[in-house]
Amino acid sequence: MEILSSIQQLHHYEDHPYDYTVDSGTLEIISLFAAKRGSIDLSLLIIEMAESFGFSISESMFEDVILSFAASRQVPQCLGALVDMERNEYTPSRELLRNVAKKLSYDDSRLRFTQHILTGNDNEGILSTATMNCLMMGYGMKKNIQSAFDVFHSFQELGLRPDANTATFLMEILYISTKQRFGRRIYAEDNLRPDDVNDVEGEIDIVLSMMTEENIEPTRYFYHEYVRLLCSVGLFEDAQIAVEEAISNGITLQVGTLFLLAVQCAHRGKFEMAHDVARLSIAAGCGKQVTLIRRINNLQNQALGVRGRQNNSSEEKADE
Repeated sequence: MEILSSIQQLHHYEDHPYDYTVDSGTLEIISLFAAKRGSIDLSLLIIEMAESFGFSISESMFEDVILSFAASRQVPQCLGALVDMERNEYTPSRELLRNVAKKLSYDDSRLRFTQHILTGNDNEGILSTATMNCLMMGYGMKKNIQSAFDVFHSFQELGLRPDANTATFLMEILYISTKQRFGRRIYAEDNLRPDDVNDVEGEIDIVLSMMTEENIEPTRYFYHEYVRLLCSVGLFEDAQIAVEEAISNGITLQVGTLFLLAVQCAHRGKFEMAHDVARLSIAAGCGKQVTLIRRINNLQNQALGVRGRQNNSSEEKADE
């Protein structure tokens, strides 16, 4: 850090015979190192050097300083940097927001403090949809579902509009809530009461209606959470329809989304549906998934083997 500070000082000496400038690529590498170490002083120095050298602050530099603030528990500064990033016309990624949310979720008091400063009167420069998404997802990761929904319901009061990350996080929070409520009974259509499934469907409809009202386009990440939630309560047909809808809308799905749906179908003995999903992989932009097809075939062979042994056992008992 001392070397970098010296280079910056030398750069400002106009009568110096050498050009003491560090290229932007090197600064980005050092910035990433600082973020991994949680060194906020180094992250801020990199931002300062980039500006003094006449470079634009890159998206990755913003992300690094935001994560450094989050790791250092400097919540107001972290939120302010997120807003600054948006003002510079960068869109914070879902991964970045989840990482910030994860840091916030480590401590209940940190979540409450974040909510206090974001919803208070002195929130200028830190309030945005992105920062509220972090708070909402932080509560979700902490399994404080009611507080997560309270944050979402405060969007309109604060003059904020939900975005695609809001919708994706809501689906993820609903999945966390479903696991919390039903435990091991999820992923099995026979283990949940119809009323339980209807409750989850109603919650899903609320999110989908919000997306329609706000004209929010679903992303590949949204579809993954949507499909996972549907599968968790045994709504495999609806999950397949969601996948087909995404493909028809030209969305390149995550490979994991197809794996999740196809394998869960196979585990429930829905082998024809599992193969149908696997065949969608090319249209979904994931290429032919040989590993997935092999996995389905193995599960199918295992099921046939179990049935075969059961039939043999029944025949032996009949002979006796």
